[in-house]
Amino acid sequence: MLVKVNVPLLTMDGQVMKDNVDGEAVDATVQMAIVNAVLSPVQNEKGVDKVVKYELAKKIHSNDEVDLDEKEIAMIKDAVGENFAPIIVGQIYELLKV
Repeated sequence: MLVKVNVPLLTMDGQVMKDNVDGEAVDATVQMAIVNAVLSPVQNEKGVDKVVKYELAKKIHSNDEVDLDEKEIAMIKDAVGENFAPIIVGQIYELLKV
């Protein structure tokens, strides 16, 4: 599935959410949220699983549009669901066509 990830995350009022990067307010994007979620530590996770997540994060971080398979989409959904509030989870799930 081809997914455009460099799209802004929005508040309920349709305003672009902001994130803090190196002390500067920047527009929060789906790309940033997914990379942060995938790279978040999981208790008792095996090294090989960490490498798979790292490779996925690199793929998403370096592209505005990515081709994701079902396994990658499931991994993203799990990570995002565990790490973010419903407003962000909902937008990312909609983008990934839950």
